Amino acid sequence: MSERAPRPLPHRRIVLVAGPSGSGKGVMTQRSGLPLVPLDEFYRDGDDPGLPRRFDIVDWDDSRSWNTAAALEALTVLAHAGSAEIPHYELAANARVGTRTIDAGDARLIVAEGIFAAELVAPLRAAGLLADAIVLSRPAPLVFSLRLARDLREGRKPPLTLLRRGWTLAREQADSIAAWRAAGMSRVGLHEGLRRLRTLYMLAESEQHIAPAPGSAAATLRIAAVCFVREGIDGPEVLAVRKRGTGSFMQPGGKLEPGETASACAVREIEEELGIVIREDSLELLGEFEADAANEGSTRVDASVFLAPAEALPSDVAVRAELEEAAWCPIAAAPRGRRWAPLMTEHILPALRARHHQ
Repeated sequence: MSERAPRPLPHRRIVLVAGPSGSGKGVMTQRSGLPLVPLDEFYRDGDDPGLPRRFDIVDWDDSRSWNTAAALEALTVLAHAGSAEIPHYELAANARVGTRTIDAGDARLIVAEGIFAAELVAPLRAAGLLADAIVLSRPAPLVFSLRLARDLREGRKPPLTLLRRGWTLAREQADSIAAWRAAGMSRVGLHEGLRRLRTLYMLAESEQHIAPAPGSAAATLRIAAVCFVREGIDGPEVLAVRKRGTGSFMQPGGKLEPGETASACAVREIEEELGIVIREDSLELLGEFEADAANEGSTRVDASVFLAPAEALPSDVAVRAELEEAAWCPIAAAPRGRRWAPLMTEHILPALRARHHQ
């Protein structure tokens, strides 16, 4: 087993801020001075046939109009790498018109603000990336006025549509606040929210200077992972997958069940996740490695990593079970713009490179 790599600085953590459209949550977060990710940038394009509709237009207040997976992936990358590329979305055009890079610099705390922030509470908490989750609550008549003035100024939609939408949202505001709170978000006023953000900032900055307690250790998970390698346009590349509700890519595989061998676990997980049946004796051990878990805070993985036979992977990869997405990663270097599991970047890719150059 390889030696344990030095633990990096604590990853950045994220404060989620929700609230009614036009309530001033954007102003509040901007005043905090923290790196800000506007979650409105992750709306789906207006020509997506699956978008919900209301008021004879796309219902941009329905979470189905928003790309949760893309937002989670970008925040995960930003928390770990310090910079991430996000879409640039124009609401008046109902479309992404480009991209931009958010750089957190040395900040240990990031704010992500938008009406769908509650969708990210559970996955960010599970990944150990959630610092806090708050919802800005202000009087409905004030929010109605602020929202209408903003939308008219920006020409987001025809005036009559804006009035109809604004009146409906005002009537639904109390129920929306209750739903945000039920999702685990704390209700705050404008000034209280700003004080809370500043307090969290000071705590995050101080935490990075506190050494771990002597003898403290992270929990360890015993897992098996499988590498499917193919020849790509720019050289050999390895299959990586992302589980639903997470932002990190890794090799397919999973946790060993009690009494199960690593190779038996690998065979079982590959059939469950990819629908591919492989024999235990066809797997080749690439190595035994330790690394920080990608999606679980304060956790290490003790991994047996196998190479699958070249003929095992079909031409069209179809993810199943808890998997959301698959991607091919060049073994020469993991591309920026995605969050790759520490096990993959620290151990698997170097081992594959060494094997390729033998």
